[in-house]
Amino acid sequence: MKTLKNALVLVFLFLYPALILAQNNSLVQGTISKPDGMKLEGAIVILTSLNTKSIFDTESDSEGKFRFLNIPSGNYDLKAELVGYKPSQKKNISLVGNDTLNVDLLIDDESYTTEEIDVVSDRFRQAQNDMRTSLLNLSPKTTRVIPGVGEDVLRSLQTLPGVTAPSDFSSQLIVRGSGPDQNLIVMDNIEIFNPYRLYGVFSMFNPETLEDISLITGGFPSKYGDRLSAVLDVSNSEGNKKKHFTGQTNINIANANLVFSGKLPFNNIPGSWIVSSRRSYYDLILGPFAKNAGLIDESASFPSFEDIQGKITFGPFDGHKIVLNGIYSRDGVNIIPGDSKELEDSVSLKDKSSNDVLGLSWHYAPNSRFLTKTTLSWYRNKGDAQFGGELLDPVLSRDIYSPEVRDSLRALGLFLGIGFQSQYTFRKYSLQNSTIFLSKNHKTEIGGGFDVMKTDLAFSLQLDDRLKAILQSNPNFSAISSGTIDGKDYYRADIYVQDRMKLSEKLFVQFGTRLDYFAINKKAYLSPRLNLSFAVDKVTTVRGGSGLYYQSPGYEKLFDAQVFYDLSEEKAKNLEAERSVHYILGVERWFTNEIFGKFETYYKNFSNLLVQERLTGYRYEFFLNDPGNTDPEYLRDPDNWTRSTGKVAYDSLTSVPVNGAKGYAYGFEVYLEKKAMNPNSRFTGWASYSLSFAKRDRNGYITPFRYDQRHTINLVANYRLLSWLELGARFNYSSNFPFTRPLGIKPRVIGDSLAVLPVLNIVQFDFDFGGESNRLSSYKPAYHRLDLRATAYTRFWNIDWSFYLDVINVYNRQNVIGYDYYIDENLQVRQNAIGQFPILPTIGLNARF
Repeated sequence: MKTLKNALVLVFLFLYPALILAQNNSLVQGTISKPDGMKLEGAIVILTSLNTKSIFDTESDSEGKFRFLNIPSGNYDLKAELVGYKPSQKKNISLVGNDTLNVDLLIDDESYTTEEIDVVSDRFRQAQNDMRTSLLNLSPKTTRVIPGVGEDVLRSLQTLPGVTAPSDFSSQLIVRGSGPDQNLIVMDNIEIFNPYRLYGVFSMFNPETLEDISLITGGFPSKYGDRLSAVLDVSNSEGNKKKHFTGQTNINIANANLVFSGKLPFNNIPGSWIVSSRRSYYDLILGPFAKNAGLIDESASFPSFEDIQGKITFGPFDGHKIVLNGIYSRDGVNIIPGDSKELEDSVSLKDKSSNDVLGLSWHYAPNSRFLTKTTLSWYRNKGDAQFGGELLDPVLSRDIYSPEVRDSLRALGLFLGIGFQSQYTFRKYSLQNSTIFLSKNHKTEIGGGFDVMKTDLAFSLQLDDRLKAILQSNPNFSAISSGTIDGKDYYRADIYVQDRMKLSEKLFVQFGTRLDYFAINKKAYLSPRLNLSFAVDKVTTVRGGSGLYYQSPGYEKLFDAQVFYDLSEEKAKNLEAERSVHYILGVERWFTNEIFGKFETYYKNFSNLLVQERLTGYRYEFFLNDPGNTDPEYLRDPDNWTRSTGKVAYDSLTSVPVNGAKGYAYGFEVYLEKKAMNPNSRFTGWASYSLSFAKRDRNGYITPFRYDQRHTINLVANYRLLSWLELGARFNYSSNFPFTRPLGIKPRVIGDSLAVLPVLNIVQFDFDFGGESNRLSSYKPAYHRLDLRATAYTRFWNIDWSFYLDVINVYNRQNVIGYDYYIDENLQVRQNAIGQFPILPTIGLNARF
């Protein structure tokens, strides 16, 4: 008994502090909401002891609820904070014994007055301690109403300063004098390659399902790597968390878009789901017309795409969240010319491609000062293309020959054969992690990733010798060879760290560095970066940044680069990663509570840029016996030409990549925006001007970059004319891109012989594009276009409807994408301009239920 008594005493003494603590611990719980009753997720709730100065914190869940367990007795201050809202606080809360205290906090949109300017923030306003320079942010809702962009995310970004497109037919992004291949594109923490549909006309991003769209046009932080120029980071929204099923549809004359979402059907598991499906129907509308007209064969089809995207979210529960993403996408075209076609060129095209993505993410945030995200993903891009037939000799004008004459041209050998086949599969497995630690004056982020990539590629190109001679005389022609590449797995690995420090109430600095290892060339690269932010006052911020950036060679980048490189192991091992250094300085200010302005200047230096290897070859040239005689009949006579006594050196491109170029880009941008900060705002929009210079240097020859564009002006406006009617307009002016204009003609040389047309016994000619001094020395005419949109809103059948009319290029301006050159009967070079989008109206509807 004595032993048992002693044991009970020991147990009592051991448990007594815990029992006392339990009797004096309290529960504090409540909700965070706006004055209109909307519950707010992600608010940081802080409970501070006035006795011990201990701090407890948590985060509100999807229903705005928060909870503190086992809080000791005492007096406390309770505070709730959320970016874009005024903090809410209850002071000197008393907890006694085993209390259960319910506290509801209301937080409203943040506002403050400085110099008589009342600035109201919203979720898209960049905080003054946000270190990202050159940040452009569009709301998904805005992308759906900008005229002329087809409700496409990438095309919407082309309305912002420093961003443009190669042409009307492309949704690729040209950012501050850099190519599309130098932009990193990330969706839900997954790197995406080739994010295009219909061969670049549209992007893969569905504006109806996006939550956030952020484009950093320079000076991006260390968490991003393997690109030289810019970062596009988009996030898909989660499904509706209040209803089991909601839906919406958007239908126009080009495509249809369906979106469905809801909360998970499990009572004990929080979460949501969302799925969307898009399909174009050019093949269904235009195809029958083309077949009835005999323009294409019955077995042919017009370009089309279809995709399905989905996202399932489990949680949050106990600080955990699981996210599953998936994308299934198919593009295809099959064009076989019919017998009734007007032109005698006979070219067939078959092309199928696919993009598939799977991602699994785990988010863990046990408190408001720690967050970690880990993402495992799989990506595959496949393509199978066949292109072949015969083309009319490019130096001839098809417009001046009747079909009967074109039959004779074929007999004379003026139709040239071409054939191309390619099959490729690009596959990537990726594991990425980022972890954030918050303290009083620091925000520290560390992370890393490991990618395993493989490319299988088979390709062949067959060209008529005459066509090959024509292409080799054109300086814009890139070399491509035939071959098969049986890919093997190679990997990329990276680690990074960045730390934002609060040096004072006004000054913030962020140091970061990144270490990348690229197995394709077996080299590692260290990239230090620095960003500064200074709050002049509460409405004025100065930001600056500088950093070192590297980009590895890789087949995954060739689609955007529009050039082919042989990156087999033997060729790639001697390459260096491409390199750039950014310098950026800008200032932004809120002039009123709705008007925001920004000025930014930048300089980018590029080195070790990849180009195709240039080799010196030797060939004969032919010279006129009488150089002063320009009579066409004299020039056509083969007897009036003499071959050089020896072969003359010339440059020839190969598909072997070398680090053979460098360059720079610099300029400034001015941006002024009128935001809609309350429901009564009728007018929104922005105006921007960009001045840019972009040059490339190869072997001492400095030429404009192919996307050098001096001036760009964008005007975007949206006006709520009536409660049910909105009008929108977009105007773009740009000074267009450089091109190489032919200086004249020269005799065609095939092998070592002068090319002579049989039967007629006359010399054939090619365009003379001159040397390096003439390359990209001319500029296309200025580009300008006005787009208009009208949207009507109504509600019936318990469905919110919007009907819209969108007109591209209202005044039908012929903007030039390039020129079709030909040689006339007098042996003079003539040109026909090739236009971009003509006036193009679109009607559509959107329904939300």
